[in-house]
Amino acid sequence: MKFSLVTTCLNEVKSFDNWRAGVLAQTRQPDEIVVVDGESRDGTTEALRAWAAKDKRLRLRIKKCSVARGRNIAITIANNECVVSTDMGVRLDARWLEEMVRPFEDDASVQVVVGAYAADESSVVSPAARAEYYIAGDGGPFCADASGRPAFRRGVVPSNRSVAYYRKVWRELGGLPEDLTRCADDSVFGRQILHAGYRMALAPKAMVYWTRPQRLREFWKEQRGYGRGDGEAAIKMPFAFRLYRKGRVPRILVAPLTGLRTAMKQLTWSRLAMALRKGDLPGLLYMPLLAFGNGYHFGRGYLEGFSYGEKHCQACRSRLANYAGL
Repeated sequence: MKFSLVTTCLNEVKSFDNWRAGVLAQTRQPDEIVVVDGESRDGTTEALRAWAAKDKRLRLRIKKCSVARGRNIAITIANNECVVSTDMGVRLDARWLEEMVRPFEDDASVQVVVGAYAADESSVVSPAARAEYYIAGDGGPFCADASGRPAFRRGVVPSNRSVAYYRKVWRELGGLPEDLTRCADDSVFGRQILHAGYRMALAPKAMVYWTRPQRLREFWKEQRGYGRGDGEAAIKMPFAFRLYRKGRVPRILVAPLTGLRTAMKQLTWSRLAMALRKGDLPGLLYMPLLAFGNGYHFGRGYLEGFSYGEKHCQACRSRLANYAGL
């Protein structure tokens, strides 16, 4: 079976060499590599052009656009019906593509394959990064169900970071939502996949590893972006925001209340004990700062995104209008 590897990038020169090496080291090579570069200014475009000159499988499109638009362009111009999607900033396990494609070949009824991902432990260095690891573990999407088989963790949906599907699925769902400014396009698209009931296979051995930030403000910036994207799409609505919409709390309290709720949920004894057992006092001290700050900045982003989405993201929101899992 032939398949296309698709991704987007913007100013990824620092991770480009490792990502390219990861692709070339795959035990199952892609028949085609499609990259949409959002007019990078750090040398990524030049590096991609140099690679394309040597590897005829690489098809490069340079277009200033959103992530969702870029991925839609990549899938549109792909020559193969099966597409495998990832992000350029991740480290690929050598058997990732082999494990992603196998379910399609083993079972002709499979339409979507969801791969695994985890935090790259080599990047869990600073006290803030270690604090996140104590709180969230490796961040992987799967757990074991009662029979020991892989299942989604609560709230997880297929992610652009590690997913494959036939373009028929992508076409039927209308592609990724392009009216979102940056984040949450795959959260919406993943919910559509689950809601539509496509035949899906989980591939827990298809691993990619994503680099984690090192400083608190980097984590908080990440969470604010996630909050804005979720707010634009009107998904994963924080409890404090629901209270605000009902007129029970003022807008100014949404972010701090979301921070407090996040800290209360995440700072369990078992997670704190992990840092204590390792004797990691700096990591332990960062845990409440990280947890509260992540929730606070997610709440701020959600407020911004929800207001923006009321005017600009109704097409995206209509995709999930009848989905009870919102």
